[in-house]
Amino acid sequence: MYLTRFLLFVVVAYRSDNFVVGLMNVSPVTAEPTLRDYTMCGQYPGAVPAGATVSVQCPNNLPPYRYVIIQMPTHDYLNVCEIEVFVLGMY
Repeated sequence: MYLTRFLLFVVVAYRSDNFVVGLMNVSPVTAEPTLRDYTMCGQYPGAVPAGATVSVQCPNNLPPYRYVIIQMPTHDYLNVCEIEVFVLGMY
C-alpha cells in the first residue's frame, strides 16, 4: 500500500527529542536510509516528555510513498514504545 496523506502518532519512551519523519519508496532493508536523504514529512520540534504521545502530519501535497522513516537528527538513540500510521480518510 502506498501512503498519500497520513497522520503519524508516536508514543515516546524517553530521549526522543527533535525526531524527523521521512518517506521512501525503496525498502529500508535494501537501501539503508541516510538522514535527510529522503522526502521529509516533518519534524517534531523540541523536547518530548517521557511517556507522551505526539503526532506529526505530512503535508497534503506530497506524492504517494510506501515506507515511513523515523530518525534522530543526531547520533543519539530513538526510544519509542509505539508508532501508528493512519492514512487520512481511512480510519
